[in-house]
Amino acid sequence: MKIYEITATARSGHHAMLNWLIKNISGYEYQNGDKYKILPNGLYYINETNHTKDISKEFIEKNINNIRSLILSYENTKSDYTLLNETEIYTSTMSITNKNLCNFTQNYRIVFIRDFYNNLASRIKSNNDRLSKNQKPYWDVGKIFISIWKDNARCILNDKCLYLKYEDWLNSKQKRNNFISKIINNGELFDNNVTGTYSSFSDNDFMSRWKNITFPSDIKELVKNDNELHYLIGALGYQYKEI
Repeated sequence: MKIYEITATARSGHHAMLNWLIKNISGYEYQNGDKYKILPNGLYYINETNHTKDISKEFIEKNINNIRSLILSYENTKSDYTLLNETEIYTSTMSITNKNLCNFTQNYRIVFIRDFYNNLASRIKSNNDRLSKNQKPYWDVGKIFISIWKDNARCILNDKCLYLKYEDWLNSKQKRNNFISKIINNGELFDNNVTGTYSSFSDNDFMSRWKNITFPSDIKELVKNDNELHYLIGALGYQYKEI
């Protein structure tokens, strides 16, 4: 059994990246909105696993005898989150204590990440759209989001995971190949023309979302005064932006 545990922040384009990953592993795409998906050749996928922990565990236990590969997607969590032990903290492969999953042959820890400013802008835009419909904002855009983004960035820079940047997934076949070859021992079998996710913006300029948003003053202050955030942005090859 192979286990793929994937961490990403919401509004980072990670569902499209997940679909691409799934298609290259199995040859099939999943449909947006599917929470639990059974794919050919014993591949099982749980979307946003950490939001429905008990049901997700039941799904795994119910299908344990048929699972050959298991993809668990975690959203808005720190990079060391796992569903597969009681503490929900991953330290090493030895920390996977679920007795029915202890026969795994490979455990992939993966982080999908997006440019901080565009990720933040997309979350703000989605919240604004909800407010215009008299709905409550859904995404944290302050300290919690910044903390999680920084944690995911540290995991990448400390070489504790495989990773792929959303911008590279969009624009670089070479970097997609470099990433996917570590998983399927081959370059991508299917390119990034896969089912994506809903965008709250009207255009397809995914690289400049931040230019279309008026950032709240308190958020600007948080970002401006966070020196570690600035370092991590640069260390990952992203550019500082004056918001």
